[in-house]
Amino acid sequence: MLYKIFVNFFLIFFSINLFAKEFPYGHTGTLHKYDLYTIIEQSTVRINIWQNYGEDNASTITGGTGIVLNHIDDDFYFLTNAHVLLKNHCFVEEYQNDECQFQKWEDGYTIFLDHPDSEFEYEVSNDNFTYWYEYDLAVIRLTISKEENDSKIFKPIPIGGTWYPLMDIYGAGFPAILGNYDSNYARMVFCSGDVKTMFLDEDELQQLSNYSIAHSCALAGGMSGGPLVDEYGYLLGINGLTGMSEYFEEQGKITYLDIKPANFNYAIDIWDLYNLEINDELGHYNPESIFYNYLPKLSFEYHEEFYESFIELYPDKLDKIKSLFF
Repeated sequence: MLYKIFVNFFLIFFSINLFAKEFPYGHTGTLHKYDLYTIIEQSTVRINIWQNYGEDNASTITGGTGIVLNHIDDDFYFLTNAHVLLKNHCFVEEYQNDECQFQKWEDGYTIFLDHPDSEFEYEVSNDNFTYWYEYDLAVIRLTISKEENDSKIFKPIPIGGTWYPLMDIYGAGFPAILGNYDSNYARMVFCSGDVKTMFLDEDELQQLSNYSIAHSCALAGGMSGGPLVDEYGYLLGINGLTGMSEYFEEQGKITYLDIKPANFNYAIDIWDLYNLEINDELGHYNPESIFYNYLPKLSFEYHEEFYESFIELYPDKLDKIKSLFF
């Protein structure tokens, strides 16, 4: 967990120098709230899991949210939580036991991705997404033609930098709340708040499955996989956990843990996705992989701290690191 400590080291420097940096995505400062809303709305997608899709007894049994991460020609890449796409997962301490197994949905269940303003919905097969076991992250690859996608939706969100406590943040998703679940979670709901703290200790991160950003942007079931962005419209993290822990302890060991709704919400740092790919445990640097070169390029100027931390951590992977920057 050395890299988490390293990120924290850069935190103070970055927050002081943020406004002196050149913004790489076409604007130069804090956005008007409507412009911020537009960026989030165009880059956030709905994910639903259907049972018996296309039949008279079809029903949506669960769902979540995703983020438009990048596109290369007609190939679009969406970022979400792994638990949004899996039937069974082993994230967060309450799910972790010797018998827990990761499991994809079997026949009879279908994953669909769409946007409220799109005329089309896209089936996500088990071969079209990849995920990690220690981080609640997954990436989907879909082919979407120019004829199917107008310029107003499926826009990749720009990648942000470092965050700090009390920083203003924003999010969105498709929650199962009153007024929304009878329409298959069609309404995109937005939230705002601030960063409350950062979890960097190894034991803390293990308990949280590496959800390191705690914040007050109100989340509800169905918003997992949605974006956590800063006031510039840049992606800081991926939302996916909400609640407070209620637990019982015997002889210094937690014997019962229950997650109650509200109070605190959590996101995985976008930094972690790049860190995972530098390690390349899933083989995405192989040109034969459908996820080859899927990550958005970072800016040497704006993401200087990312670059320096990666070089410090992985001096033997210089070529891989440089390939992530433009």
